[in-house]
Amino acid sequence: MSDLSKLKKSLRGDLLDAAQELDDRSSDFGRMVNRRPRAVVRPADAEDVARTLRFAAENGLKVATRGEAHTQSGQALVEDGLVLDLTSLNQISDLDVEARTVRCGAGVVWRDLVAHLQPHGLIPPVLTNNLGVTVGGTVSVAGIGVASFRYGTQADQLAELEVVTGDGQVQTCSADIEPDLFDATRAGLGQCAVITRALLRLRPAKPRVRTFFLLYDRLEAVLEDAATAMTGGRFDYVEGFCVPCPQGFRRVEGTPQPFAEWFFPLQFSVEMDEGEDPAAGEFLTGLSFLKHVHTEDRSTMEFALRMEPMFALWKMSGYWANAHPWMETILPWQSAGAFLGKVLPALPPTVVGGGHVLLWPSRGTTSSVPLFRRPKSDLVLGFGILPGYPQEVLPQAVARLNALSDASVAAGASRYLSGLVQFDRPRWLAHFGDVWPRLLDWKRRFDPGKILNPGFIPFD
Repeated sequence: MSDLSKLKKSLRGDLLDAAQELDDRSSDFGRMVNRRPRAVVRPADAEDVARTLRFAAENGLKVATRGEAHTQSGQALVEDGLVLDLTSLNQISDLDVEARTVRCGAGVVWRDLVAHLQPHGLIPPVLTNNLGVTVGGTVSVAGIGVASFRYGTQADQLAELEVVTGDGQVQTCSADIEPDLFDATRAGLGQCAVITRALLRLRPAKPRVRTFFLLYDRLEAVLEDAATAMTGGRFDYVEGFCVPCPQGFRRVEGTPQPFAEWFFPLQFSVEMDEGEDPAAGEFLTGLSFLKHVHTEDRSTMEFALRMEPMFALWKMSGYWANAHPWMETILPWQSAGAFLGKVLPALPPTVVGGGHVLLWPSRGTTSSVPLFRRPKSDLVLGFGILPGYPQEVLPQAVARLNALSDASVAAGASRYLSGLVQFDRPRWLAHFGDVWPRLLDWKRRFDPGKILNPGFIPFD
């Protein structure tokens, strides 16, 4: 009996080792890294995860945790090891409408959770733009969204976690129970423990959302109005973009290069009760936009899924199948204007690569998750270039994006770690800063064999 057959026999769930199953888990959404596992485990419960981790430790195997694999730098991949496909842990249970909590498996997709909660008038306080990803996946990186300026990250909404540590122990943790393990797991990139279930805090949601679509041509006005929107209590959601208007070609060191003038759509949204019809003037007075382009009313569910039509277009256009070296960084407010004022004019319009460039106005004080690194600033501005490139242009594109990453860090930014992250050890130490010694200690305590999610953070 082979080692894998022993593991398979011990599981309530499934162990898959057919060539197609392994090929399907050999890459992620980034399509820049390929690692072929030896087998895939789809666990039935936390005990299956524990059995898998103990087996891996006994047999010298590494383990990668995988949800919908929306990562872009191979975080959900492992070479010749075991992949824990946690999408099998997709049960939603224990909805307590009065306490405003719900328990769900790590593999629950946010779209399904929102639909489950809608009849009860409840919603997770923070949702990412893409609801086709898993609860365990996003809280492992933090999970940021257009309501983060009010509520922090998705990881801040965790009341309790069921996890399995790297040595195969099933444990419950929270702010009061095993708080070190709780802090090591929230935004912990799966380095210390595998999330199997989460108890999430919820909030009441009004049934409708009104969005004001505004266009800006001055970055200074964008920052002023975004700050007003976040601090004045007018809006429930704040979202922004940078959009290039191609101007043609200009010579740079003797070579014609495409260039653009950049514009800035901002979308400010408010929740409404049925029958409520607030006038635009109630919300837009004093703002310095170039043009009020449009107002759109949607159900809360439609608003949560507002990016789905964009994703459908991306899939039809071929963008979804390309490589995705996404570079997302969080800037301190005081240096954001100067940074973007220098960076954007130098970017060719082709940098979007069929995708888009995000602006994420938020607050640096609404999260208490220690491993979610952000500038020590009351207000922060996320800046994300989210392209989709053919493989042949990747080397040049990745070099440009890594240079932008370094430039943002030099301006006081912290990188958001779901995308293109190619740090050497000094960059990792700089990223985690004063929390690095704690992370090392947590790794030694909770994953002593260093089997979880190898090859991303260089602990050795």
